[in-house]
Amino acid sequence: MRNVSGQRHVIPDKSLNRENINKVTNNMVKRCVWGTCNSDDRYKDKPHMSGVEFFPIPKPKTRMQETLQWVKACGRKNYTVANVNKHAYVCSKHFIDGRPTAMHPYPTIATLSNQVVHKSRKLPFDRAMTKTIMTTPTKTQTEVWMDVQAYVTVDNNTPTDQPLQATAHSCEELKGDHSYTKPVEQKVKIQTNSVSVQTEISFDDMSPYSDGCFKDRGEFKRQFIMDDIFKSDKTCKFYTGLSLAMFTWLFSFLQDKARNMVYWNSVNTNERESSETLKPGPKRMLTIKEELAITLIRLRRGFDTKSLGNMFGMSESSVSRIFNTWINLVSHELNFLIRWPSMEQIRNKLPKCFKYFPKTRCIIDCTEFFTQRPSLPSAQRITYSQYKHHNTFKCLVGITPSGTFSFVSDLFTGSISDKKIVQDSGFLDNIQFGDDIMADRGFLIRGN
Repeated sequence: MRNVSGQRHVIPDKSLNRENINKVTNNMVKRCVWGTCNSDDRYKDKPHMSGVEFFPIPKPKTRMQETLQWVKACGRKNYTVANVNKHAYVCSKHFIDGRPTAMHPYPTIATLSNQVVHKSRKLPFDRAMTKTIMTTPTKTQTEVWMDVQAYVTVDNNTPTDQPLQATAHSCEELKGDHSYTKPVEQKVKIQTNSVSVQTEISFDDMSPYSDGCFKDRGEFKRQFIMDDIFKSDKTCKFYTGLSLAMFTWLFSFLQDKARNMVYWNSVNTNERESSETLKPGPKRMLTIKEELAITLIRLRRGFDTKSLGNMFGMSESSVSRIFNTWINLVSHELNFLIRWPSMEQIRNKLPKCFKYFPKTRCIIDCTEFFTQRPSLPSAQRITYSQYKHHNTFKCLVGITPSGTFSFVSDLFTGSISDKKIVQDSGFLDNIQFGDDIMADRGFLIRGN
């Protein structure tokens, strides 16, 4: 506020008098910074706070030498003169006379021997200094090598099933008996007994794995993932879509054909190699069962070649080559499962929900598969699907009313219409007069 003459006039604040300042100062929290002391004036009702007073540490600006003595006596790690402020106090517990006097102006020096800790954890052994020799799965004999900065007191009456306790001591306490010029080199050997081990893996758990698994990382991966796939019927269905019994039947059915199959080669199909033909280069890594598992896993879970290569410890090109070969083999050997049934067979297995549609012969629909975008603009145009907004291939699928596949067409480009696929796939050649075909509204073929 300014008066008429323009000079600033300060109105005194009556609330900031000496009494209020003393009240604010007295309300500050006071904690003892000496060693591990936990004295706090907020808990005056505690038994250990009975008759405790707090004395501020001298300020460095005016009494630097005294401040250094007080800080050194506190004995706290990383506590220096820079940490001293108006909240730094030492309680009366740490003065010989109960307060600073002319004869004893400084607190007592904080050491490990005179500090009282109310709650403390057991001192753990250093893992780097411990060497364990396992003899049995339940009880082991241990050799403990310890640094001389902490020694262990062993009581002969202590039971062997209890862990050994280590007690830390200051270097001043050890200097009276021995000279430790090289504390790291001098060690104490102690024999102890422990009832626990670090792992539960036994020799029986490692027996299924051969010596080659530990030398070849890829072989170890393959055996590990195969054990995980076929450990139960649930995991087998999750990875392959087949139960253990169905996978075993399929493997036994295709095993003889797979031994003599010719692997796919994108360079020259006339010079493709057989699995039994000797060839230069690395030995074939996977067994027939592992190759079948890779094929079914990719069909069921949709993993790419890179993921399968990491799972089975092989390259992406090898996975692609195995998958393309097995797809052709499975298609050739299992094509008898997809056949067009007669009308009598359909009526014998007709579900109750089709009782109002007794002439239904087949339910058809088109499905699309995503593909990579071709480099040629003309190929991009004919494979682009307006419905999926992606480059796709499309095929026509037909099932019976009971749910079994009865027709699967060849692949067509994604730009072709469903009506055109029905006309060109050969599906109409299987239909007889009077048959009812169910389809969605996208098939505009009623008039034809």
